[in-house]
Amino acid sequence: MSIERRIIKATWGYNGDLEPLSELEDLGDAILVTFDLPRVKKEDVEINLTEDTVELKAKMSESVCWEKWGSIQKRLTFQTFQKQIKLPVHINQKEASASFKNGILRVVMPKLREKVLIHID
Repeated sequence: MSIERRIIKATWGYNGDLEPLSELEDLGDAILVTFDLPRVKKEDVEINLTEDTVELKAKMSESVCWEKWGSIQKRLTFQTFQKQIKLPVHINQKEASASFKNGILRVVMPKLREKVLIHID
């Protein structure tokens, strides 16, 4: 299988959530998802995994306010990052690991390898 790499652009919601920049990379035997989380402390990050999704919620140490940006003259304040990513393969949630340094969160999730014994009639 070839390496799949996606860079997903940040978006925002009017409820104060900002979608962080993220990158998904297929490492062969694992999936690596990297999140850019400026203004976030390690203890304010929550990661939830299912067999085929990774969900991130992170609270910023201070809110960010955008005023008069683009053609829209509106003020928006962001306080949290939130994102859910559908993974290209099933993963082993129990073997997953994460590291956080300088605002960069790296989540490594081993691919699920199921062996099935086929009975021959």
